[in-house]
Amino acid sequence: MDTENRNKWWYSLPESIRLKLSGHGITDIWQEPDTSLWAALYRYALLRAVGTEKNKDEERSLLNEAACGLSDLVLVRNNGMALEDMCNEDGEFLEEYQEQFDRLYDHYEETLVKTDWATIISHTEMPASELVRLLEKFGYKRVNIDMDRGVPKNYYIYRGGLHINATENLSFHIMPQKDSLGLGRFAVCAVKNGAGSQLGTDHVPFFFQRLFAFLKGEKSEKEIIDEVCDEK
Repeated sequence: MDTENRNKWWYSLPESIRLKLSGHGITDIWQEPDTSLWAALYRYALLRAVGTEKNKDEERSLLNEAACGLSDLVLVRNNGMALEDMCNEDGEFLEEYQEQFDRLYDHYEETLVKTDWATIISHTEMPASELVRLLEKFGYKRVNIDMDRGVPKNYYIYRGGLHINATENLSFHIMPQKDSLGLGRFAVCAVKNGAGSQLGTDHVPFFFQRLFAFLKGEKSEKEIIDEVCDEK
């Protein structure tokens, strides 16, 4: 995730979550240059939102990485010292700082585990590059627009928009504002009993909650198609 999208995602989080993750009300902790930490935090949140049972080991690893990284940042800031100055020659924390780290780690681990990331992520528009990575993780393949035949589990990119063929009768579309024609940047298209319906919206949760639920198998093709057609 690049800096612009990273910052956009961070500031789209509820303030209460940002305060808990920043530690003791230090809201500018996100500006620290530890890009590996922010990548781990984002990937953990995404796995909690859209992960499956086979991702549990990765999820636990990312939880530990994020909780450790956040604890280290706050430990440095609270003490005004570099991490190495808090350690002995073997690289282990001195007792005073180990106790502080343990308290911080427990706080961050609990916060990260208890946060409803599925709801938060579904209320946050994902950068197209991140969404493509997610689709490919679920076995979706990219095709060129002139080769698109509506084959399930394919996607294509056209004029800055992302178009996802979930099944033969269900597709999801994200379009630039200028191409939405006032119908909404996000669209879910469905075919029921031979008739096609398209529901456009600018409401991020409506779109992403359904897309994520379909990817995770929490909602079937029929359930989403019925929702779209009944809404129409």
